[in-house]
Amino acid sequence: MNIKKILAKGFFPKELPPPFTTEVFAEKAQYIHRQWNNFQNAERIARTGESNNDARKRFFDQFNDYGSSKYLTFSLAKGIYSRRKLGVLNPKQYHDLCKFVCDNWKTIRNTYDLSSFSASIPTEANAIRAVRTKSMSLNNFKFLLIEKSFNKRYELRLDISQFYPSIYTHSIPWAIMGKILAKRYFVLKNNPRYNWNTQIATDPDAALYDFCDKLDMLVRNCQERQSIGIPIGPDVSFILAEIIGNRVDSEIKNKLGSLDYSCLRYYDDYYFYTRTFSDAEKILKITQHVLNDFQLETNENKVQIKELPFSFEADWAPQLSIFRFKSVNKYEIRNFFSVLFTLIKENPKDSSWIITYALGRFEYGNTKIKEEDWDLFLNLLIKTLLIDASNIDQFLKILLSYVSYLTTNSKKKIGQALQNLISEHLILNHSFEVSWALWILKSLKIKCENDVIDDVLKSDDYVSQLICLDIIQRRLIIKKRISLPSIASNLNTSDLFTDKWLFTYESIMQNWLKPTRAVISGHEYFHLLVDHKVTFYDTDKQIETEFLNIPVKPPQPDVPVEVEAGGIAGGLY
Repeated sequence: MNIKKILAKGFFPKELPPPFTTEVFAEKAQYIHRQWNNFQNAERIARTGESNNDARKRFFDQFNDYGSSKYLTFSLAKGIYSRRKLGVLNPKQYHDLCKFVCDNWKTIRNTYDLSSFSASIPTEANAIRAVRTKSMSLNNFKFLLIEKSFNKRYELRLDISQFYPSIYTHSIPWAIMGKILAKRYFVLKNNPRYNWNTQIATDPDAALYDFCDKLDMLVRNCQERQSIGIPIGPDVSFILAEIIGNRVDSEIKNKLGSLDYSCLRYYDDYYFYTRTFSDAEKILKITQHVLNDFQLETNENKVQIKELPFSFEADWAPQLSIFRFKSVNKYEIRNFFSVLFTLIKENPKDSSWIITYALGRFEYGNTKIKEEDWDLFLNLLIKTLLIDASNIDQFLKILLSYVSYLTTNSKKKIGQALQNLISEHLILNHSFEVSWALWILKSLKIKCENDVIDDVLKSDDYVSQLICLDIIQRRLIIKKRISLPSIASNLNTSDLFTDKWLFTYESIMQNWLKPTRAVISGHEYFHLLVDHKVTFYDTDKQIETEFLNIPVKPPQPDVPVEVEAGGIAGGLY
């Protein structure tokens, strides 16, 4: 496992807007880590006239706060009705965790041999992120299901309810060693009659438990030492979740014995195939029992036992796939979106998947829109965004692909819709929709109302606040001034240990806020980041498009458009 790659490609959640990056941090991390260790070692040495006990106390008082931190929560949309909270971890704790995982990758990798069910084992080969699933993609996984189920009549589907948020970090040793052995060494380590250092030097199992215990501690350090849940988003969390998933798979297989079945697991979703209904029921009870041993449980709303014929695709997918554009005119565009909206209405829980699937043909340029039909297409695209904004990143990719079609009127429509969307989602703490809407306004140079920016800056959405500062810096606001001194005056060194770390560091690093007090210099680790010119926000980064529409005439001058929130005459039709 390559630490540079896992810091560059597997740190921030992939759902953050494009400017948020960890590539510079990954490049400089080894030098920062070396300097940090040298600094700590120097501070351990007793000063003149200082006893060893006093030196230890001073060191503890000086560095105790650096032991753990609170991560930033980024609320992600999963369709119309559900959310997922992603974690943007403090770089100090995430680096410590990644280094430990990379240094002990062989031990961790060996745990993946426990499972014969998993199709989501992490692998580095051909990964866009630091790691990818063994099965490459969800589509590949579905073909594996067909292979596994070819001679079975019944399908049992279940998933682990709230898998990442429910993981008990102390179960990491259980997963790696087995629960009974891990608990035995937990008792030994905490027994004052045993010399633990001697024990781990002579007993391989004790050494393995010590490794597991340190891994557990480093995970907890990323989340204020909490033992319930692991953050969603970083690739290391995926690696750790698979450790637990593979042990659960192994325990289920052992308890099922000679029962005739086949099984595949993809992340937290299980698919069992059996010859009889009673076998499926028996597997369900055993699986629930094993999960309970790891303080996990099934999502009762998603447990299903089906008899052949059962589908490997959602019912809505064929209805979209059979729709064929012949000339791609306004009538076909209208009919396609009518089908799309009907399917969303009939399957609201699958809205995000349906929209992704439907808009994919426009996103990848398989179906290209003519300039004379652009206004109609844009109206329907905005309507889709208003129905379910969880695909707002896909919305931007399509807009950038057709940037040559964007007129002043187009930008006004987009600007009004996005500012209304920001106001709607900001009060619900929906970071994903708000941050991406702001990034689209900035990307298309659409000026924003001051009230919208002010509201975001008063919120706790620190990702969106950084984009607002970027917008202000580029003067993409209708009124020319927004007062920032009061925001700057509230920044403190202590913020760098909290979920405000990214906003505090980057707003000062970009010179967008100028606090009167020294903030970063009071935090020894972040001070090193400044020395190495580390930044986590690149104003020039942009989402990559799959194709670029070639303009048939010179585009209009790229002039910022002023837009007021609210509707326009004639609506969107």
